[in-house]
Amino acid sequence: MKQLIPIFFSVNDAYAPYLAVALSSIRANASAAYDYKVHILGDDISHENRRRLSAMETGNFAIEFIPLSEKLRTLIPSGRLERHSFGAFSSLTIYFRLFIPALFPQYDKGIYLDSDIVVPGDISELWEEPIGMNLIGACADYSIQHIAPFIKYIDRYVGVDHRSYVNSGVLLLNMKRLREADMAGRFLHWIREYSLETVAPDQDYLNALCWNSIHYLDPTWNSMPSGRFSGIVGPQIIHFNLDTKPWLNESVPFDEIFWRYALESGYYDDIRAARQSFLQDGSAVERYRRGIESLIRMASVLSRKGTSFRSLISKRKEFRLCS
Repeated sequence: MKQLIPIFFSVNDAYAPYLAVALSSIRANASAAYDYKVHILGDDISHENRRRLSAMETGNFAIEFIPLSEKLRTLIPSGRLERHSFGAFSSLTIYFRLFIPALFPQYDKGIYLDSDIVVPGDISELWEEPIGMNLIGACADYSIQHIAPFIKYIDRYVGVDHRSYVNSGVLLLNMKRLREADMAGRFLHWIREYSLETVAPDQDYLNALCWNSIHYLDPTWNSMPSGRFSGIVGPQIIHFNLDTKPWLNESVPFDEIFWRYALESGYYDDIRAARQSFLQDGSAVERYRRGIESLIRMASVLSRKGTSFRSLISKRKEFRLCS
């Protein structure tokens, strides 16, 4: 019997085409020596997109759709959110990757991926990466290390060294260890007590919680063509984060690989049409640019606040899962 590799995504309906490209690339390059089960967590994926994505299943590549808010209700009784400032399950879905170990107790290990990726490498090689007793395996986020406000924010507010701050778009999860450390419960306690503002909500909490128990993956497993792109050779996973998405830009590094798998995704024409529409809509381009700028401004403001992850951790070391 083949070993099963569980893979997790979370998307909304608008991101279904890009998820299809990611799935196309994984399926094309994954070793036949394993079985794969893709868990797609989302609350609003249309019947049509479910049908089109399900058509990508093969004998060893299964796809399952899971309503995320419904799944969270099995873990968190509604009454426990009364003190939470967001006050709704839907607001917690942005932190979903922090709940994966608790929501899927049948797995001791798993892979989480953002949907703005392509995977020219063999995903089973990431699965086999030895992370020992570390809570997660991840790559340092070099895409923000040239932006001074983000550097100050990470060092002063999140309370970790910005050079080792990891990107949460590609995660190898030690789900057994994360359950033992009660990451879901510890996170809920802290968000109910303090509800800290964040620039990158789940990513900031993940770094703060898992600091000192991270296995750093080779950067080829999260090759980001944004920021000071270093020209990584032989990328295993390409992560089109921030403003470097091929469906929003005419030319970014590695976009030829994206379009190769887009051709096999069943969504090629949809993606091309959406890109053309976006580029022709000057207001849409401007809104996207302003969105990135607003995050930088927010980082500047938060880095000067007195109450932060760093200040709380200095008083209560147990904030860390491995203090």
